[in-house]
Amino acid sequence: MKSTLFISTLLIIFSSSPMCYAAEHNNIVKKEAYILLDKKGKPNSKAARCATIQQSGLTWELKTDDDGIHDKDNVYRWGGMGAEKTGAIFFDDWNTLLNAANREKLCGFNDWRVPTIDELKTLVTNTAIKPVVNPEIFPLTQSLPYWSTSTYQNYPEHAQTVDFSTGASNYYNGFRGDRLPLRLVRGDKTK
Repeated sequence: MKSTLFISTLLIIFSSSPMCYAAEHNNIVKKEAYILLDKKGKPNSKAARCATIQQSGLTWELKTDDDGIHDKDNVYRWGGMGAEKTGAIFFDDWNTLLNAANREKLCGFNDWRVPTIDELKTLVTNTAIKPVVNPEIFPLTQSLPYWSTSTYQNYPEHAQTVDFSTGASNYYNGFRGDRLPLRLVRGDKTK
């Protein structure tokens, strides 16, 4: 009885927390628990620089609107540290962002990387609503395809992306020479 009361109390507290998101669409409620972190890695929803999605265990870079290295408008050609080494077209544009994030220990971490396509797809919350990424967690997300490190075997001059205006995951909208945004991630790739 005590454990049930304790769990119920925790659920009420957790559900009312500003760090818990619930979206309702077509009578289906999807809860996406997350923790917003400041630049030093302390929980802080007012000065958030990163978000940890509890279901995946991944921590994501939050974009800024200050013309700095994490600015939402920064775009990159495909390639750099962590990119799959296939095909002949390869750039190292995103290394500047990666090196800066790891050097500054963004949110207390120095193991930032560009996500795989499967990790990037976890940010799509519901393709029936727009935007398809949670705007409470990721308010400065562009309605554009975002790079992943994943290539597309049949078209080696392309790489895989997720378009956050539609939720589509494609290879054809990611010609490696295109300049597209990306969002850094950290955490275990195997989860």
